[in-house]
Parts: sequence; structure tokens; C-alpha cells
Amino acid sequence: MSFVPTTQLFDLSGQVAVVTGAARGIGQAIAQRLADAGASVVAVDLMDDGCAETLELIHRRGGRCTTVGADVADAAGIRLIVERTLGAYGGIDILVNNAALRGWATWETLTESDWDRFMSVNTKAVFFLSQAVARQMIAQKRGGAIVNIASTAAAHPVRFKVDYNTAKAGVAMMTQSLAVELGPHQIRVNAVGPGGTRTPGTPGVTQNGLSPEALRKLGEEWFSRVPLRDEPADPDEIARAVLFLASPAASYITAQVLYADGGYLAG
Repeated sequence: MSFVPTTQLFDLSGQVAVVTGAARGIGQAIAQRLADAGASVVAVDLMDDGCAETLELIHRRGGRCTTVGADVADAAGIRLIVERTLGAYGGIDILVNNAALRGWATWETLTESDWDRFMSVNTKAVFFLSQAVARQMIAQKRGGAIVNIASTAAAHPVRFKVDYNTAKAGVAMMTQSLAVELGPHQIRVNAVGPGGTRTPGTPGVTQNGLSPEALRKLGEEWFSRVPLRDEPADPDEIARAVLFLASPAASYITAQVLYADGGYLAG
């Protein structure tokens, strides 16, 4: 293999990236970072106008972006994402499964409907969108990269998040399983596991009776375990990890979960 200049290792020019949950927070940062590396980005959110700010931020820096309003937990939504992406840019090279629900509930107050909703968006949707995109990547015969957003909760449970912990553990194992299945097609599948990250409030987050004081104490407990610094990550610090795994710099890396957690899991 000939030497590749370092600047080219992170160059995504000519590639098409789909990013779900791209309206705010980590997803918005990922969309911006991939566009800045040269990718044409399809920013997906539940609402048609949900990614308007993301679109503006990318266009302001001279990047290419289009938006899709679709429910990733719905088969029709998945078809729409793929169809709109192919219509706009003609192919798909990178998929980032970032869309997720978050919430708090004790094991006693967690309802069946909440459980089903979490699993549908946080785990089921990741598989079926990956399935649809992988089929397209295989048809293109040029490989690709899938990056799932897992969580430190996949490896170390967080209190009051039985559903979220379970869903993200499923994403971590799914990442490894799909990497084995798709490797022969030169499709790499990895995940980034963020620790505590500074993000705006997520619509639909439930607290199920947990008091602000209880959540404050939980946050203090969390950051007391982080060796690097006692504050949340910036969303762009997570996005940089995604860029690495999506880029040619990670050409021999697959089936991995890269924890961007300030050392939380080791603390």
C-alpha cells in the first residue's frame, strides 16, 4: 500500500453521508463535521423542517446538504430516506445511526409502551436502516461505512435507564454482528459510545416522577468518575470520533465501539 498523505485520510470528498437525528446536539455536530470533510450530507429528523438550522450551518461553510423528514422507526420512513438520498446524490457511502430517545424511569414506573418505544427507535430502527443502506452499498460495489451511536451505557448501566441501557447494549452487539456479515462486501461497521455530552434538551424526554434533585445527584456521581475533566463533552468531540471511523483513516477498523467518554469507563 502506497503512502497516503495525512490530509487525504480524512477527506470525504465525493462521498454521500446520511446522518439521522441531525437536528441538534451530537447529530448536528456530526453532520457539520462530515460536510466539512467534503461529504454531501443528508440530514434526517422526524419533522420536515427539523434540520433547517443544520442545513444553514453547513451551507454557511460552503458544504453540501439536503434534509429529509422521516420516522426512522417506520418502514415507510426508511424507504423515504434511501429514496431521497439517491434522488439527491445518487448513492450512499456513509450511514450514521444517531437518532435515539432518552429518558429516565425507575424499574417500577417503566411502562410497556415506553419500553416498546425505546426499543423501536434506539435499536430496531438502527438495524433496519442499516439493512436498507447496506443493500444499496452492496449494489454500488464500492464498500462503505456505517457508524452507530452507542453509549457508555452499553458497557456500564446508568441508574433509572433500564430501557436505554438495554437498547444501547443491543446497538453495541449489533455493530459487531453486522461488521462480521458485511465485511466481505468491504462495508465497515463501527460505533461511537459517548459519555456525558452537553446537548440541548431532547423533545420527548421523560422523567417519570424523578425529581430534579435526584437527577442532579446522578450527574454529580457520573462526572466524579471521569478522570479527564469534570464536565460533559462538547458534541463536536463526539463528532470527531465519528469522522475518524467514517474516514479512510479507519480503513482496517471494523466491529469496534470507540468510547469517547473522558475515561469514564476506566474511572
